[in-house]
Amino acid sequence: MALKVGRFEVGFRLFISLVAIAIAYGYLGSYLRILLHDYQYWTAGALFLLAVVGVFALPRSLGGLIAALAAIVTIFIKSNPTDALIGAGICLLLYWFGFRDVRYDPKLDKKFSINDLIATALTIALAIAIAVSILQFSTSWLSSLGIGAIAAAITLIGQQIKDLELSPKISLTVLGTFAGSSLAIGFAIQTFFFLYRQTGAI
Repeated sequence: MALKVGRFEVGFRLFISLVAIAIAYGYLGSYLRILLHDYQYWTAGALFLLAVVGVFALPRSLGGLIAALAAIVTIFIKSNPTDALIGAGICLLLYWFGFRDVRYDPKLDKKFSINDLIATALTIALAIAIAVSILQFSTSWLSSLGIGAIAAAITLIGQQIKDLELSPKISLTVLGTFAGSSLAIGFAIQTFFFLYRQTGAI
């Protein structure tokens, strides 16, 4: 099954991955606002820069599985082993579900460029930042489920986008639209909560 957007057909598995990335960026936007509220400008700047370059790194990264593992380890450190297992379980389930929808062409003798390695490192850093951002708001098992789902999306979305066979510009536009709008929405929602509290309404 596929979702038709204009003249493009987006598979539902890819659409789920895009929604997961959008949710992740929403949390990044909320956490970014918290950092600014706490006057942590350098950390906020680094997080914003990582969020921006992450849009370029995700479609290219070859280290999605490592990034997913890093997200699960972050749950283990920040929460507890049980929540980490929950996150790992949903990640593996969704990864298996989405893996059948991508066309991998493994090349054991492929040489990785410096850009590939940089993109991989950025993707790993982005996965950790997303996990930390979500755990700032809650360390419940539901948060772990969300992180696991996002980790699976990070693992698959690069190849899923490549399978659309769109130009790099259009691919970045699609991913950037989902990520950028969600980052702004998350930032705006957290700003509203801060203003609401300052008025003494809650």
